Amino acid sequence: MGDIIKFSEAVVDFLEKNVKTIFSYPGEQVLPLYNEIEGSSIKNIMVRDERGAGFMADGYARITNYIGVCLATAGPGATNLTTPIATAYKDNSSVLAITGRCAKKYIGKNYFQEISMDFLNFYKGYFVDNAELSYIAKAFINCLFNKKPVQLNIPVDLYNEEAKDINITTYTDIYRDDETTSNNTKEIDAKKPLFLIGQGIFGTLSYKEMLKISKILQEINCPITTTFPARGVVNEKAYNCIGLVGRRGDLKSLLNADKIINIGSSLSYNTYVESVREKLLSKTINIDLKPKSIKELKEFFENLNVKNNNWITKNNDKFQPFGDYSNKIYEVIKNIPEDAIIVTDAGKHTVFTCLLKTCVIPRNIISSHSFGTMGFGLPASIGVKFGTIDFNIDREVVLISGDGGFLMNVEELQVVAENNLKILMVVMKNNNLAEFCKIKNPNFNKIADAFEIDNCYIEKAEDIGSEIKGYLKKDKPLLMVVETENEQLPKPNI
Repeated sequence: MGDIIKFSEAVVDFLEKNVKTIFSYPGEQVLPLYNEIEGSSIKNIMVRDERGAGFMADGYARITNYIGVCLATAGPGATNLTTPIATAYKDNSSVLAITGRCAKKYIGKNYFQEISMDFLNFYKGYFVDNAELSYIAKAFINCLFNKKPVQLNIPVDLYNEEAKDINITTYTDIYRDDETTSNNTKEIDAKKPLFLIGQGIFGTLSYKEMLKISKILQEINCPITTTFPARGVVNEKAYNCIGLVGRRGDLKSLLNADKIINIGSSLSYNTYVESVREKLLSKTINIDLKPKSIKELKEFFENLNVKNNNWITKNNDKFQPFGDYSNKIYEVIKNIPEDAIIVTDAGKHTVFTCLLKTCVIPRNIISSHSFGTMGFGLPASIGVKFGTIDFNIDREVVLISGDGGFLMNVEELQVVAENNLKILMVVMKNNNLAEFCKIKNPNFNKIADAFEIDNCYIEKAEDIGSEIKGYLKKDKPLLMVVETENEQLPKPNI
């Protein structure tokens, strides 16, 4: 007989085979697993609040198109994950949340930190009832292939039990999948066809494969539009790319098309806005496509029978900055590499970034699109940075945040400092929460000093470029505080 393997050891062995980084915060009900991870090859990034762990895992998942893993203890540790997991659910992000629980005999009783954990199961959750590794494998596969957050809730007493079924096939090969993608699309008869591309087109492709989609789409002699999360899937400079549609994008192309071929969009109200939604839905053909390889995607488009007709004359008129706030956002965008990954928080800085940025690669902008979560930006950018490191994605990472949202998770600057993460963190300090109210801010530069992070203070737009040029030559983080006047947003499509 072989040596007995404890469940905690088996779980970490599985994770070592499948993930490189975990974002965690220790606690009594997860301590056996936490300690086991500490002794493994996995990078265990200790956050400063469980919300940070959830948002970092989300950012990591979005840039890698893989799974981001976070670990939090029972009770308050898990409740702190609620907003990050809801954010991942709304934006279809593969976040695996491993949570703690008291020993099984105390569940349902008035025990320390004991509550039902079902509140995290926005999409799906697994209560691990015994020391079977199949729970872990099922959760991992469900999370990865369905692009949704999944909870693994594990009672603390299971960790010392003997692990069962450790030789299951999925233990060593999570990509074993017998399902085949069904795309029985008929010939699409349209005089004015329009492709609408959503982030579902990424399937389980690697980021390097995602970069190849643009060339495939540019070979289609039909106009192509995208949702916000899919921006950059085709270079927006391409002749046949109309760009973003919906609430903050074009509506004319959607209205003038006689058939809209939807690939990978959930058709949220941000894409099909209220006033024209029913009309657009009535002429939309939905194609379910979850490619596992770029070859599969290429073959799909080669076999798709759509009459080539690039019937739209592309409108190259871009939104132009008109006030102090938008001008300073534009100066930031103009001076960073065009293929930098921009992570935004929630607020008017997100809207101005959306309007002013021409996206040339997938995930050029990462935002809390469907939940509008303040406090998302800083920790998500940290997760993005770790993702670029782990998956060799050669991109600068830039955070553009409002002052209100930045303060919500400012403690995660310690993670930036400890790991010397090269992130340009831009705080747009307008001393307002949008049009809701004015706010009084602390001295952000002194906060950066406290974390021993380089920082600068900007009042004039013309000073932004030189600071960014200096930052790009170095290999360490920079907090750029941009003092700005408040500015009204242009009206959205409704």
